Amino acid sequence: MKISKTRFFILLAFSTSLFSCQPTAEESGITNFNITDENISEIDEVISSIEFIPLKNNNESPVNLNCSVWNLTVTENYFVYSTICNPEAKVHLFDLNGNYIKSLDKNGNGPEEYQVIQGTDINKDTLSVTVGAGKIKQYHFPDFDYIRTISLNEEAVFLPNFTKISPDKWLTSPMYDGNLDESGEFNIFKIMDSSTGQSTELPIKATPIASEIGEGEFEKLKNSFLLNFAFSDTLYQYQNDQTSPYAILDFGDRKPKKDDLKMDGAMLEATVANQPFVINMGKIWQTDSISRIKTFALAKNPNMDLANMRTFPIHEVFLDHKTNQVIAFQSLAGWSNGKGDAKDGYFYDILRAEDWIFALENGLLGKYEEQLEKTIKELEDFEDPILIKYQVKIKD
Repeated sequence: MKISKTRFFILLAFSTSLFSCQPTAEESGITNFNITDENISEIDEVISSIEFIPLKNNNESPVNLNCSVWNLTVTENYFVYSTICNPEAKVHLFDLNGNYIKSLDKNGNGPEEYQVIQGTDINKDTLSVTVGAGKIKQYHFPDFDYIRTISLNEEAVFLPNFTKISPDKWLTSPMYDGNLDESGEFNIFKIMDSSTGQSTELPIKATPIASEIGEGEFEKLKNSFLLNFAFSDTLYQYQNDQTSPYAILDFGDRKPKKDDLKMDGAMLEATVANQPFVINMGKIWQTDSISRIKTFALAKNPNMDLANMRTFPIHEVFLDHKTNQVIAFQSLAGWSNGKGDAKDGYFYDILRAEDWIFALENGLLGKYEEQLEKTIKELEDFEDPILIKYQVKIKD
C-alpha cells in the first residue's frame, strides 16, 4: 500500500473500472475458494498458537522503531525489521527473542549510501535495497557491509516489491507509470534484466484502480512465485518463465462488477460508506499450503468512519490449498502500510502501539489478551513495536 491514504485517495480507488474477466474455476480446473462473511471467526477460535515478541530497543543509543511503513523478514536466525520512513529509513536486525543487534543506517549521497529506501529483499547472505530510479544497493547479510549497486530499468521510479530470480533477472512490480494499452489496462508484473536494462512484462493486467491501493505482491514457493494484486479475483503462479492461474477467489454476490463502478463523483462517498463490494487488497503470504490475503468489507462495518482508517473493515483471510477450507478474522493491523512474513507454518506481523491499543479496546484477542498485556509491560518504550507470531487452524 502506498505511503499516504487520504480520504480522497481511498474514494478514488473505487471510482475506476475493474480488471478484465478472469478465468473461472470450471474453465481452468484450479481451486475455487468461496469466500464470504460466514468464514469469519474470533481470533482466539482459529489461532492454534501465538507469541508476542517485543522488539527491544538499543539501550545505549535507542533507534526510532515507530514507523508506519515497514517490512518484516524472518530468517533462520533473525528478525529483519525495515522502517521505511524516508528520508531516515533504516534496516534493523534482531535475534529471535527480539533483542536488538544492529542497524543498517547509511543515509547519504555516497556510493555505499542511500537517500531513500523503497523496498527490501533478502536472498541468502545478501540484503538488497531499492533506492530509486531502478537502482539496488546490496549489502552483506547480516553484517551490512556494502557489496555493489545494480541498475535495473531506470524508468522504474518507485520499486517497492522485487526479488532476484536468476543471476541477472529480477521479478518486480513497479509503480504504475500512467501508460495503458488500448483496453485501458497495464501489465502489473515485470521481469527486469540488470545486464541489459530491459524489462519483460508478465501477461497479467490490471486497470489503474489497482495502483491506488498498491503495487502487485509475490511470495516465493520453492521454485516458483505466487502473485497477487489489488482487486484481482485470481491468485497466479510464475514458474519457469510461465504464468498460470493458481486459485480463484470467489466472493459470490459481493464481487465488484464493472457496471457497479461506472459512477460519477457524487456517488463515490455513498458507495464507499455502504461497502457493497469485497475487495482483495493484493497482499499475499503462504506457508504449509495455506495462503493469506487481506480483504476490505468481507463483513460490513455500519460504523465505518471515512476519516478514520481504523474503522475500515479489514480481514485476514486464510486459504488452505489442501482442504479447500477458508477462515478469516478481523485484522489486528487493519489497512496497513506494513508487509509481514510467513515461514515454517507461522505468520508474522508487526503491531505498532495503535494496533495493540485497538485490539485491547475492542477485545479482538479473546483469551490471548492477558498474554499481550504481559508483553506490553516488557517494552522499553511505549512506541516500540511488538512482533506477533501465530499459527492458524483450519476448521474441519
